[in-house]
Amino acid sequence: MARSTSNHTGRALANSVRAVLVAVVFAAGLVLSGCGGLSRSDRPARVEEARGTVAAPASATVTADTQIAAYSPPAEPQIARAQPNRAVAVLLRRAEDQQRSGDLDAATVSLERALRITPDDALLWQRLAGVRMAQQRHELVLQLAAKSNALAKADERGLRSENWRLIAQSRRALGDDVGAREAERQAAALR
Repeated sequence: MARSTSNHTGRALANSVRAVLVAVVFAAGLVLSGCGGLSRSDRPARVEEARGTVAAPASATVTADTQIAAYSPPAEPQIARAQPNRAVAVLLRRAEDQQRSGDLDAATVSLERALRITPDDALLWQRLAGVRMAQQRHELVLQLAAKSNALAKADERGLRSENWRLIAQSRRALGDDVGAREAERQAAALR
């Protein structure tokens, strides 16, 4: 019975301490919100144009190119980030080695990983088209070479010519001799 009374007294004491803490936190909140400890001006914040000139009063219309005077955009980070070119170069070399050794599936995986890093690289799309040509996946070759041509710059004539050569081979393999001749004409025009 003495033990039960001791547990009851301990719980009552814990509940009392909890109640006091809640009251103290509540009172502190009331004091902070009502005492005016933070000075406040009845004037609205100054608004500045993005070009740095002071704009009309806050009652005027605020457009998307305005900023609150107290806000300044964060500075550009000074951390140099690793360039994806190194990873892409490693994956491209790996794909070339895998293709030479006859592991076309692994070469495809390596090139697709490189394309996830730099999806706008026309050379990677062209190399993937070459692997698909070796796999005799002619429909894919047409799509991949066309994608490479779409991403290639105007001065990458050799790359675009090779793409047209791949397209000509695929069209011929698919039985489209007219399309193959047209693709060969396009390739010759770029040489």
